[in-house]
Amino acid sequence: MSKFTDIEIFEVLKKSIVDRFFEENSAQSANISNWKGQEITSFQEDLFNRTKSTVSEKWFYTYFKSDFKKLPRIDMLNLLAQYCGYKNWAHFLNVKNIEYFDTTKVETRPNEVIEKEEFPLSQIEDKKEEKLQTTEQVVIKEDTITEGKLRKSKLKIVSIVVSIVLILGGIFTACYFLFFAQKEYEFCFVDSDRQTPIKNSVEVTIFRDGFTPLYLSTKTGCIKFKSQKNIVKMFVSSPYYKQDTFKVNLHQYNQPEKLLLDPDDYKVMLYYYSNSAKDLKQRISKLNQMIADNALIYQVYDNDFFGVEILSKQQYINLVTIPTTSLKNFSLIESETKNGKIVKLKFKIQQDENDK
Repeated sequence: MSKFTDIEIFEVLKKSIVDRFFEENSAQSANISNWKGQEITSFQEDLFNRTKSTVSEKWFYTYFKSDFKKLPRIDMLNLLAQYCGYKNWAHFLNVKNIEYFDTTKVETRPNEVIEKEEFPLSQIEDKKEEKLQTTEQVVIKEDTITEGKLRKSKLKIVSIVVSIVLILGGIFTACYFLFFAQKEYEFCFVDSDRQTPIKNSVEVTIFRDGFTPLYLSTKTGCIKFKSQKNIVKMFVSSPYYKQDTFKVNLHQYNQPEKLLLDPDDYKVMLYYYSNSAKDLKQRISKLNQMIADNALIYQVYDNDFFGVEILSKQQYINLVTIPTTSLKNFSLIESETKNGKIVKLKFKIQQDENDK
């Protein structure tokens, strides 16, 4: 066999690589050291197609495009020899009739001359084959680890995307119910003294931030309304009850809820002595005592031509103390008290259907 230096052996290998590459590919130069860009990529692909392994671009530049100090590792030499059509590196050397002494196989001691140790070609090939198998196992293991990492990375990305979708969905749902969805609420008014439902007329004004007030009235003592707000403020008035303002947290109310109204004693007595008391002298005396001499008294009528009439104190007392059947339809609309006297009074005597 002919003896070659490392550089000479590697030049023989590079020529074999170029010859193999040109069997199915092309390049601008027959010198592998001049290859670049797409030519390197094509070589990597061709190497993988033939051996199921490849080399990095950094490795290519280190050994093919620059001066190297020593031959590549045996596993890489086996890979390149297989690319050229040989079983391994030992087979390549044997076919090329190259005598090569691998100094990495010999242990040395200081001041000791290294002597060449001859090994049968079959033994060399077996050892090289073992190294190749080990290298292939390492490559397979690395590929498996890489696939596992990629799988975990994909699962993590999917998990993040799903979390973002769920969060956005939750935000959208919350916004919908906050700004668009409206729930219906029902409130009933109760006499705080007698704990009985109020059957008189009740006027309710609901104040809403950013919206005009909502005006409601009821003669059954209960109101219903829809709202998308958490808290509402309502002003309540009724002829025989004190005016009151309520600030209500709607989310605390799921069923029809009760709101207590305090009776206005003056209004109740006024109604009683204007309509219900049987003793005529008692009615006149109490009304004269309750109503201020200069009180403003209005009677409201149910017709389009004569809507309101102003009465004096005595005219009002005479009207409600004359025993007539129409007094059973007496309805107090509004009254105002000052210093223990009624100073303003508005009432209505509902006309019977039979009188129309």
